[in-house]
Amino acid sequence: MKIYFATGNPNKIKEANIILKDLKGISVEQIKCPYPEVQGTLEEVSEFGAKYVYEKIEKPIIVEDSGFFVESLNGFPGTYSKYVQETLGNEGILKLLEDKEGDDRNAYFKTVIGYCDEKGVKLFKGIVKGKVSYEIRSKGYGFAYDSIFIPDGEDRTFAEMKTEEKSEISHRKKAFEEFKKFLCNMG
Repeated sequence: MKIYFATGNPNKIKEANIILKDLKGISVEQIKCPYPEVQGTLEEVSEFGAKYVYEKIEKPIIVEDSGFFVESLNGFPGTYSKYVQETLGNEGILKLLEDKEGDDRNAYFKTVIGYCDEKGVKLFKGIVKGKVSYEIRSKGYGFAYDSIFIPDGEDRTFAEMKTEEKSEISHRKKAFEEFKKFLCNMG
């Protein structure tokens, strides 16, 4: 079965294929089919996007929405992560946290995958907790907030990990693992 992934981000396709590689007969292929991003929770955005794209192509589709949530900033940037990344960037987030220490640097990534087929929409969630680093740290891997996020149990940022390493512990992996269970139970 071919499942289309509506995203313009090839990094997300690469990560999805790494996570789902051991599923026989399932392939994930990128489709560029923009959908309106409603204002709301990650769940609302993913559900709307999956339905919208499915109505256009009438083939099994996934959309994914992720957010970066800094606890001491009341979850900011959250559902506005893409916009904040494009405007403030990682430097802006670090500036907002320059007086914060310890638990005040707690943050998490959350992913919600919306899957839609002829039976309707199902949602799959994944969260990875960690902290915001004190500086941008990258070895050229990752994207967006990866260079300032250190997952729990690690001393490296996501951007200091190879894609395969990050994929082993990422929020996207956790959501895709839930999706994988669903696919296994479908057959």
